Amino acid sequence: MHLLTGARRSYDWGSTTSMPEFLGTDSDGKPFAELWLGAHPTGPSTIIGPTGNEGLDEWVARDRLGNLGQRVDAAFGRLPYLVKLLAPAKPLSIQVHPTRGLAAKGFLEEERQGIPLDAPHRTFKDMNNKPEMVYAISNFDGLAGFRPRQEIARLLEELAGPLEPARARLSTTPGEHGMRLMLEILVGLPPEDIQTVLEIAASLALLHPHPVVRAACATVGELANAYPGDVGAVVSLVLNRVHLAPGESMFLADGVPHAYLGGFGLEVMANSDNVLRLGLTSKHIDVEAMLGAVDFSSSGFDVTSAPKDATTHTFRPPVPDFALSITHPWKTAEGRTTLPGDGPRILVCLEGTVTVETQFSADGCALTKGQSLFVPAAEGGIRVEGPGTIAQAFVP
Repeated sequence: MHLLTGARRSYDWGSTTSMPEFLGTDSDGKPFAELWLGAHPTGPSTIIGPTGNEGLDEWVARDRLGNLGQRVDAAFGRLPYLVKLLAPAKPLSIQVHPTRGLAAKGFLEEERQGIPLDAPHRTFKDMNNKPEMVYAISNFDGLAGFRPRQEIARLLEELAGPLEPARARLSTTPGEHGMRLMLEILVGLPPEDIQTVLEIAASLALLHPHPVVRAACATVGELANAYPGDVGAVVSLVLNRVHLAPGESMFLADGVPHAYLGGFGLEVMANSDNVLRLGLTSKHIDVEAMLGAVDFSSSGFDVTSAPKDATTHTFRPPVPDFALSITHPWKTAEGRTTLPGDGPRILVCLEGTVTVETQFSADGCALTKGQSLFVPAAEGGIRVEGPGTIAQAFVP
């Protein structure tokens, strides 16, 4: 077992306090948006190895069979998931993640063009897709998936003005093509039209008799305050507003547009950093690549939660890369339990203190809130005990 030091990401939307409070450290006054726990080459966690600090990606590669196990090594050849702690103080960009085929094609083309991985206009960072799941540690808000088509048409009709061409395209062009044409018009709105829409939305948020229209327009205003003049505030009209209570989880498949607005959570995703943006960002927006990545047949969202009396609940999204278990060992009569799964596992203590033991390790490791641990496949099964809660990412 190896204690992990995560890779910090200080994006401007990050909270200056939430992550330090969770980790039990002092804030340096700068945004602390994400803590990456995994082996992605652009931000690997570090462990204490024989020669000092070492990236988890290099550590895993040195002994793939011992770290990954035969099953995971044969299927993926690397740690296939990435865990993140996420602390947005203001909304993230509205974004979508490509399928594996689109990611590979885009990555190889940008490599052929010689675009550096850290270039601001680079779109594809690797060849993998990025389905993801977010688990709410605190109350957590976001946008996820397209609203029902009739609801989108109603909202576009109510705001009218510069949105009338988008409504007309949606109404006259059937199927996914109509959705694509509608979204293409929205993301292409010029600044003066964006301002007009914001003014109309501000009025409707106060005066419109229908609660769905009022709420959607209120979200537009909230996002416009965070990102003045950004088209993402307008794009939010066509997406569902989502609230997760602590302990609830939401899965986002490839192609589903989404944004996280605020709260504190834990993400598990395929081991990728491919993000295509629709708005609420100062970063590069590749409109053609984004439109090509969106799944226009996707609608709605699915929120799941664990039974309140469960010692362990496992969230199993419909992907082969990852699953997430949440365990409260103190709920058993013995005060200890065995975690599900095998292979390479990353553990994060969410609250209290939990002692971790493995099948082939004589010494236990005590984790306190905010600490994380990498357990190789060769360590066998995991037992946990103590008055805390442990999250475990693993390959199902």
